[in-house]
Amino acid sequence: MKINNLKINGFGKLKNKEIELSDGINIIYGENESGKSSILKFISSILYGTSKNKNGKEISDFDKYKPWKTEEFSGKIDYTLKNGEKFEVYREFKKKNPIIYNSNKEDISKTFKIDKNKGIDFFTEQTGIDEETFLNTAITEQEGIKLSTSSQNSIIQKISNFVSTGDDNISFKKSMDKLNKRQLEEIGTERSSQKPINIVNNKIYKLLEEKRNLETYKDSIYDNSIEKEQLKLEEQDEMIKKELLNEIRLKLDNNRVKSAEINFNKNLENDYVQKIKELNYKVCNDKAEESLEEVHSKNYYILILVFIIAFIILMIFNPYKLINFVILLPVIYILYRKNKEEKKIKEKFKNRNIEKEKIINEIEVLNRNKKEQTELVEEKEKKFSIELEKENKVLTEKYIKYLDLGYIEDVLSKDYNDILKEIQNKENRLNTIKFKLHTMENNEREIANKLDSLSMIEEEIRDAEEEKQELLSINKSFNIAKECLEKANKLVKESISPRFTDNLCDIISKISNNRYTNIVLSDTDGLDVEIENGSYVPVSRLSVGTIDQMYISLRLSVLEEITDENMPIIFDEAFAYFDNERLKNILKYLSINFKNNQIIIFTCSKREEEVLDELGLDYKIQNIS
Repeated sequence: MKINNLKINGFGKLKNKEIELSDGINIIYGENESGKSSILKFISSILYGTSKNKNGKEISDFDKYKPWKTEEFSGKIDYTLKNGEKFEVYREFKKKNPIIYNSNKEDISKTFKIDKNKGIDFFTEQTGIDEETFLNTAITEQEGIKLSTSSQNSIIQKISNFVSTGDDNISFKKSMDKLNKRQLEEIGTERSSQKPINIVNNKIYKLLEEKRNLETYKDSIYDNSIEKEQLKLEEQDEMIKKELLNEIRLKLDNNRVKSAEINFNKNLENDYVQKIKELNYKVCNDKAEESLEEVHSKNYYILILVFIIAFIILMIFNPYKLINFVILLPVIYILYRKNKEEKKIKEKFKNRNIEKEKIINEIEVLNRNKKEQTELVEEKEKKFSIELEKENKVLTEKYIKYLDLGYIEDVLSKDYNDILKEIQNKENRLNTIKFKLHTMENNEREIANKLDSLSMIEEEIRDAEEEKQELLSINKSFNIAKECLEKANKLVKESISPRFTDNLCDIISKISNNRYTNIVLSDTDGLDVEIENGSYVPVSRLSVGTIDQMYISLRLSVLEEITDENMPIIFDEAFAYFDNERLKNILKYLSINFKNNQIIIFTCSKREEEVLDELGLDYKIQNIS
């Protein structure tokens, strides 16, 4: 790939800046703070976009490079790929997606895949290199003018990382330690406590306990529902019975009037019977008195007869005639009294016969009235019986589909007071049923609330199980990542590391005039270099320039491994610690080993020009000061 042209409309402090680049070596010269780093950032931003996320920095790249003095925040890049295809990319940095044109100036943006976060990731699709890899390989930024011991150690660590993992920012040991630490923090183990997997296991255990306790209410609500259904059926049955009893009561209320009328007629009949009985008794008493008077009259006659016989005997046998006549005086008196009484008795009999005649006539009238009342009572009772039978039949037909025939016949046979008692019993039973139903409904609501809690707990269990499965999945991912990291590390050590180490040995040999010829990678000590006497010393004991050159060379070696595209190689003040000899060696090395790559050097020094002129190498210079 070759960058042909950069057109910067507005980016950082740069405005209306256009830079033409050529094949081979390009030097972009400028004083410090002249915008060299902004141009470098413009290249990566127009190819990959600029992020509004801080990513741990104090300010995001978007805010950092957004121009202060113009609204224009855009630019264009013109580049040609290894296969000869030419593209122009215009990007407004405030928008997610750029516009990509082919050599015919046709908009081909929609032909590339769109990442939902990054937008059109065209450059990765074209070269196979994402932004992070591009920054870690194709671009070597200034490591700092003043390198402290810690900074040197950092660079050495990056070189070790490069050799062991293929990425200068990735240490196998640190990566493994971080994975183990994150795995422990984010997942946990069976022996750990208060870690996510232990917390979720405890949560599931407690929720299952709660679920087991609450599930007992399921049987309770089932039994409750059966009893409730039975009570409702009984309530319905009792209400129907009460309704029947009320209709019977109403019927009896109506029939009581009719019964009262019949009873009134019966009472009249009884009165007639009683009066007839009394009158007959009176007639009988009169006859007894007549008989008694007849007997009394006969006794008078017998007494007179006795006196007469006694007189006759005395007249025959008693010589004193005068005394005999004295005996006749009582007889005469008796006869007088008898005659007088006979007149009274005759008068009395006469009056009595008249009275008796009246009584007999009255008895006849009473008998006729009694007969009429009897017939009236019989007629009313017959009619009442028919009506009663009809009413009972209507009620039976009305309730036979709801109630047992025996019960209907039983209550129809009850009297009014029994019906009232039965109605009261039904009301009491209905009140009892309603109270029970109300109690059961309250229980149901309480159980329903508990079962709602059960459903919530079941949902929490599902969520916890999902959380556990997610944790197990993440844990599996950690294990796979560690396994892959170990395999990758083994692969790097077996294949890539030897090649890098050989390349590093070749570079060290060339730049040190065969002073250092052998580099060894140690898992514990990092990089060691063999010195002239055959012993190995840590790379940290080498000069800063030597360490920097090793670092640059390894990045370039990685770039050759990861893509078939001849990517441009960009240096930003990367040779600050190189002496003239090392600078000459590295530029010569680049011109020979990377002659098919476009090389762009950002510098504030004239040393690169002088060395290139001394070596007789072609280059193009752009002054942005």
